[in-house]
Amino acid sequence: MSPKASGSAIRLSVPSIGLEEEQAVLRVLRSGRLVQGPEVEAFEAEFVEATGFEHAVAVSSGTAALLLSLRALSVGPGDEVLVPAYTFIATANAARLAGATVVLADVLPDTLNLDPESVAAVTSSGTTVVIPVHQFGLLADVPAISAAAPRASILEDAACAAGICTAQRSAGRLTCFSFHSRKAMTTGEGGMITTSDSELARRLRRLRQHGMGEEEVEEAGYNFRMSELAAAIGRVQLRRLPGFIEKRRQVAGWYAEGLRDLDWLILPDSSDTSWHAFQSYVVRTTSGAPVTREQLIEQLRSAAIECQPGVRPVHQHKPYGESAKTPLPVSEEAGNTSVFLPMHAELKREDVKRVCRSIRSLTLGSGLDT
Repeated sequence: MSPKASGSAIRLSVPSIGLEEEQAVLRVLRSGRLVQGPEVEAFEAEFVEATGFEHAVAVSSGTAALLLSLRALSVGPGDEVLVPAYTFIATANAARLAGATVVLADVLPDTLNLDPESVAAVTSSGTTVVIPVHQFGLLADVPAISAAAPRASILEDAACAAGICTAQRSAGRLTCFSFHSRKAMTTGEGGMITTSDSELARRLRRLRQHGMGEEEVEEAGYNFRMSELAAAIGRVQLRRLPGFIEKRRQVAGWYAEGLRDLDWLILPDSSDTSWHAFQSYVVRTTSGAPVTREQLIEQLRSAAIECQPGVRPVHQHKPYGESAKTPLPVSEEAGNTSVFLPMHAELKREDVKRVCRSIRSLTLGSGLDT
């Protein structure tokens, strides 16, 4: 029996969209108001209630949220913004587009979140902002990171951490969320910035709409508004978010059951799942693994299981080759060994068992029927 005969394709990521979201979109279409209206205002208010921050500013994407936040903090040429070397490129791109110099710090081997010791090693008098990334939905130790760069502002990249990054758990001046279709909750594209600083919130609202104040344009800004359609979907998704996260944690538990005895595979840190949204489920091969990362990916894909390599470290992308001021061994190892496995709220236990059987067959050498 061929591998693909064992079942239909298992998707890497699937948004959980249902009838309620469809009805919300239809309501907006019939209203005739499609951009920056009552749905956006309601979504912001409901996000404040859900997270405990004093202000929420809806924008067009998670990257827009990062760039607007850096502008609101008056970051520009001559400033250094410190970001993890192992993160999706959007974090570094936002800093570069704000005019700042990107400086990279390494990550911790167990969590892949920013390493406070590495932060301290590369922080300088020019470091104005540090951007901790809550990697794949696992909250970083922001207080320790802040202590390592005490004169810098903290801007949290919580693109993957909606539902667990709240005001009680945040130590940054600003926190940025993404609602891309691969996130636990989605608006298709979209983002949110939260803060408890009223002046920052006012400036963010001005910057997202061309820099317009009440009577005139007060500074050069952007068109980073969220559509009413996206906000309407977001309001429904926000109500469903606790259930999505609960299911993702269940899926992570199924993976742990099926893979934890494989000593050649490093699983995500799940010692306290209350701090993890499991936006993605990322495993890493060890140096003694019986197969390479590429062979693992090939095996899964041959079994009709979607997967993809983990993110490439920032300094291995052409625009950021000179951003590494010190060695970044953990980020480089993670970039060479990590694999994204299917993770979404629509996965069934049998789907996860099939993924685990495919991976285990690499050790047993007897195919998917073992």
